[in-house]
Formats: sequence, C-alpha cells, structure tokens
Amino acid sequence: MRTKPFGQLTKKEWKAAGGYSSLRRARISPKKMKLIADLIKGLNVQEADYILQFTPKKGARIMRKVLRAAVASYRDKFVPGSDLDALYPHLRIAIVKVDRGPMWKIPKPAVKPARFGGNGIFRRRTSHITVVVLPENKRKEGN
Repeated sequence: MRTKPFGQLTKKEWKAAGGYSSLRRARISPKKMKLIADLIKGLNVQEADYILQFTPKKGARIMRKVLRAAVASYRDKFVPGSDLDALYPHLRIAIVKVDRGPMWKIPKPAVKPARFGGNGIFRRRTSHITVVVLPENKRKEGN
C-alpha cells in the first residue's frame, strides 16, 4: 500500500494524526489570512504563538485562537490532564491551510452606481482556516 504525502491526507486522517482545529466562515479575507499563515507555517508551536501574540493584525488574533484550539485537541487525544503550556515546545505546526469561504454580497447602489463606474456590490469575503499540529519527532515530510 502506498502512503500519501501528508498534504494529501483526508480530513479524517488529519484528525487522527494529531491535534486538528478548523474555523469556518471567519470574517476576514483569505488574502489577509494567508499572509499570517505564511508567517507560522512549519514553526514550533511556541515560536508561532509568540509571533502571533505580537503581530498587530486582526488575522493574527484569529489564527492564534485556532492554533491554541489545535494544541488543546492534541492534548485531549494523546496526553489528557497535562498543561497546555507544557506541550508548546514539543509540538510543531504540520499544516496551516486557508481557503476561501462564502461571500456576503451587499448591494450598495447609492454609493456609486454601476452606470457611473462603481461596482454596486460590496463583497464581504470569509475564510476557512485549518491548523494541524504534530509532535516534533513524528512530523511527516512531503508538505
């Protein structure tokens, strides 16, 4: 049986591998969230949390909550009863994924009508954010 690279696993296999957390329909555009995701991709959880704590962006605050939820998920599955802060140095971020969510389309004809060069529709973009954490020694390559 051939094994798939870690980036091609299904959601069910991600959840079984380590700590998994996802936030759907976050009210921030995916373009802005991908900048934050690139900051922490592949880092140690402790370093990533420190970076997110002092990054002055709305996306950093949202990503930090998702990261902490993934660590809590790992703790609940594999080492129940331990302290979250004690796990931080031993975990690494395996996957940070940001996808496009549904858009809110808000008609605003009074701002600048389409016939005068305006768009007439405001698009409020949303994001789906997924974070998977694994122990340092168990990190799979191919991501």
